[in-house]
Amino acid sequence: MNTPMVLLYHLDSPKGMRIKMLCLALKIRVRTVGEEEFGESLLSLCGLAPKENKTPQGESFSGEMLVMVNFSNALMNQFLLGFRKKKIPPVALKAVLTPENSAWDSCKLHEELLREHRAMNPEEEKA
Repeated sequence: MNTPMVLLYHLDSPKGMRIKMLCLALKIRVRTVGEEEFGESLLSLCGLAPKENKTPQGESFSGEMLVMVNFSNALMNQFLLGFRKKKIPPVALKAVLTPENSAWDSCKLHEELLREHRAMNPEEEKA
């Protein structure tokens, strides 16, 4: 099952609706992940592994995040270009599902992305 999919976190907003419309136009399946599912592995959230009903490995979070699954390079480019063309504000924390992160839960992924984002944008820490 190689259907392109996006996992959305804390995007129950007009911005999230715009992202969903973009995904619809690009034939990308969308799954909104609720806080009660943060302990599940990313593979499980994508329907590629059974649910485990685990407790999250890290602290919960409230910020926006999205995970792209089964995206070709061309689709990734279309998706990101769609954000710019439709003037959708960026989602700071984005990831692609990889063999390395597929067993992580949402909280672990969020912690890793946040650490990377802070390292790449140290000026935001000063603000």
